[in-house]
Amino acid sequence: MTRQSKAHVVATASASPGSYHPQDKLAETICAYLRANELRFPEDSVRGLFKNVNIDGRYFQFPASDFDDPPGMEHVGARGIEAGVNWCETNVTRLFEQSGLAPADISLLVSVTLMPAVPTIEARLMNRIPFRRDVKRMPLAGLGCMAGVAALNRATEYLDGHPDQAAIVMSCELSSALWQGSVQADLAGMINKLAEQPELHTEVVMAIVTAALFGDGSGAALLVGREHPLAEGNSLQILDCQSNWVPDTEHIMGLDLLDSGFRNILRNEVKSFVGVGVRQVLQPLLDRYRMSSTDVGHWLIHPGGPKIMDAVERTFDLPAHHMQFSRDTLRQIGNVSSATILHMLDETFKANRPVEGTPGLLVAMGPGFSQESALLQW
Repeated sequence: MTRQSKAHVVATASASPGSYHPQDKLAETICAYLRANELRFPEDSVRGLFKNVNIDGRYFQFPASDFDDPPGMEHVGARGIEAGVNWCETNVTRLFEQSGLAPADISLLVSVTLMPAVPTIEARLMNRIPFRRDVKRMPLAGLGCMAGVAALNRATEYLDGHPDQAAIVMSCELSSALWQGSVQADLAGMINKLAEQPELHTEVVMAIVTAALFGDGSGAALLVGREHPLAEGNSLQILDCQSNWVPDTEHIMGLDLLDSGFRNILRNEVKSFVGVGVRQVLQPLLDRYRMSSTDVGHWLIHPGGPKIMDAVERTFDLPAHHMQFSRDTLRQIGNVSSATILHMLDETFKANRPVEGTPGLLVAMGPGFSQESALLQW
């Protein structure tokens, strides 16, 4: 099959919000909270769960120092939206500096974030950057970790039908907002009921694992259609996209709203569905181009967690070096949800670009349980 591009990635940007927190210090923050509030849960288990996710540290926009006296979700929500717009502005400005395009040259804005922002992030950004008033907007919500790839795919599909136009994808995720009251209230509520409801132990473990896993990050990408002047030259081609949804799995991953705030959901059983989901989202893509996984020279796989990466590696029998970038990203900054894949794209553009002509894959998983993938050519 002829490999005609649907879109080209011509510029990328990313930024790590706030300050860096070593993982062992964050674990001790949880342990100190348990002691101060006489919550009976083994501190060694907390430290072990933080260690098992193989993360050295994470960036937090919001401080961990006020864990014992958080300011509350109303205050954090307003600060989070403002910070999200700020970081998106930083990244989008860098896209214009790299590409030479102006805001008036952009036909589509796609934004993704877990922050409940109405008006949306890209709408607020339009009051700071002079985009055209008729620019099309596509805010995507509820897609979690896979939203970065989903946003790139939706922009690609738009550009396939408007091949002389340009689009921007942006993301900012501030998971440290959950440390501003939600994690504390969730742990206290469940641990205090453990004696009467021992079945809550798995829920406590899940709450600690998600507190150990997610960090803050932001990223953006500028895409153009195949007939745009910037498509010629040193750009990344997106050849095709694929989506997948696994039925009756919405309970294993997500973000629940409770009286105490938000609860991050990542159940242990997710690893049982990863192999199936990844196979279903990648095999049709490979089949359309008469390719096998061994033909793919560069993999950009969202590092959802060690067990998730292990499952992807087993499913396609991948050599360790194909997963190493994902593992290194998780170790260095944690899982920053939808912004992770944009961060990884930016790092690849800056420092580790594959040889021209190398086939590549973007893969991410999210709530649903759902998957998104894209076939690339560097």
